[in-house]
Amino acid sequence: MTPQFVLPMVLALLAQTASAGVATTVDSKKLNASHETINKTKVPLYKFIDQSDQGMQWSVANVADVGPALEAASNAVALLHAAHPSAVADAYGNGSMTNIEDTFKLFGGGNLERGCISHQYTTYNAVKKALGDKSSLTVSKIRVRLKFAFPHNAVIIFPTGTDWKKTGIVLDAWKRQKSALDKMVYTFPDWYGLVDAGAKLIGEDE
Repeated sequence: MTPQFVLPMVLALLAQTASAGVATTVDSKKLNASHETINKTKVPLYKFIDQSDQGMQWSVANVADVGPALEAASNAVALLHAAHPSAVADAYGNGSMTNIEDTFKLFGGGNLERGCISHQYTTYNAVKKALGDKSSLTVSKIRVRLKFAFPHNAVIIFPTGTDWKKTGIVLDAWKRQKSALDKMVYTFPDWYGLVDAGAKLIGEDE
């Protein structure tokens, strides 16, 4: 679907919501700002709001809520990287190679600050705070078990009450060691295909 059809789809979704008698209190400025933030990712807006059986089926409220969360996550990861610079990450943009560098830094007092758990902790806390208590979205930590490797950890955002494997977007800045949204945001199916392992949501204390 080409971008010129995205706005009509949003308007149609608003009309559909109104005709169904669902109250919408979405601020247009917030929605527009969130749209601009989504455009920074590699996940096009039409994928979020596709209401078909194969679509992610996000509502207008979901779209409006996700923008601030994505911006907060990106900013938090940028601060993490600034506090713990990595020549390997800058050169290669690869989490596995950066882990090797981080392992050597343990002998100098490092604590795997560029590892996936550190990225998960930073991202989760930023998104949780940005969403607040009244969001239409849920954020959770997610873990996959890899063959011949340690478990991998990331963060997933999905509309509350939905099947996160179908509707979720994964925030994983560890993989490419970048805070830019086009380098850290995936649909769950795309991300799952990259890691190729069983996935589960985990609690805040895990």
